[in-house]
Amino acid sequence: MNILTLTTLYPNAVQPRHGIFVRNRFLAMDLLEDFNRKVIAPIPYCPFVSIISSRYKLYEQVPDYEKIDNVDVYHPKYFTVPGFSSFDNASSMAKAANKTIDQIYKNDAHFDIIDGQYLYPDGVAAYKVAKKYNKPLVLTARGSDVNYWMAIDKPRKEILEAIEYSSGIICVSNALKDALIDYGVKEKKITVIINGIDPEIFNRTVEANPLREEYFLSVGNLVLLKGHHLILDALAEIPGKRLIIVGDGEQRATLRNQTEDLGLSNRVQFIKHLSQKKLAELYAGARATILMSEMEGMPNVVLESLATGTPVIAASVGGISEVVNESNGILLSNRDEYELMDALENLDELEFDRKTISETVSQYRWSDVAARQYELYKSII
Repeated sequence: MNILTLTTLYPNAVQPRHGIFVRNRFLAMDLLEDFNRKVIAPIPYCPFVSIISSRYKLYEQVPDYEKIDNVDVYHPKYFTVPGFSSFDNASSMAKAANKTIDQIYKNDAHFDIIDGQYLYPDGVAAYKVAKKYNKPLVLTARGSDVNYWMAIDKPRKEILEAIEYSSGIICVSNALKDALIDYGVKEKKITVIINGIDPEIFNRTVEANPLREEYFLSVGNLVLLKGHHLILDALAEIPGKRLIIVGDGEQRATLRNQTEDLGLSNRVQFIKHLSQKKLAELYAGARATILMSEMEGMPNVVLESLATGTPVIAASVGGISEVVNESNGILLSNRDEYELMDALENLDELEFDRKTISETVSQYRWSDVAARQYELYKSII
């Protein structure tokens, strides 16, 4: 079985944690017999913007090719115009991918399935490639591709066209499945395969990070929709509480400025990147992990924290309510700093057992995820 994945959500030498949940899902599949894959992870390119944008300057440092986990990963550059929603990123991405395919598949050696991770523009680009080579297509819906892009007319039309062509859709939560059905996607085409964790890394026996002071933890890209700013606002109203934020992104400077303006510099620590092992130690030592996202599919942050026995405080969006309940955390009905403040102040009154918390997600393992996804591919081939 030869799989070609097309997605912008994949780690690279410059962004080692970018799309790590996609990498981890396939790492488990790499252990299966008769499974081979290549990855095309296009990188946006705009020479005029890169002159003034640190993010686009960073993109220019991504190599054209890498060997990651003994897998060939290609990073063709695709032209884009940031800020112009009418620009056809999917076609540009597909064009770049097609050039790469012509270079890496020689002597009629080809792939059995195109795997498109994230519906837009990645999944639409994958559809264009699959159609050109007359190959089956499997798409994976991950969160904002459904919750955001499907609400916009043009992307929705293109996504539904790609779904119609596809042989199957994977959703990482039941909430995403229900949303797609509401848009008219046939239920029989959808398979829910929730994300997993590596139990060798994330488990309740992990030795906690030896920090002397109690802290809360927030993990995720530093972008507005993740809601880190709401956590800072809540923290400012509760004396003595400490917070560690793990992640990087375009909001980094803004969040640092907010931290200083709120007088929290001595109570908030920013960490850009951590290995999975070190991250597990931070989860294990945290009083609770906080997630204030505006939209989500099934965040691995939640599964990882719970697996280490650490409760989660999260806004009830996407599939979070499918795993967080009163036995392992606090679901917030309103995504604002006031309800979060109440949760933080009342957390000590709640009795959480680390063993019980860990057991609530014991069924979510990458090995099980891999087996189910492999069977889906096999049935399609």
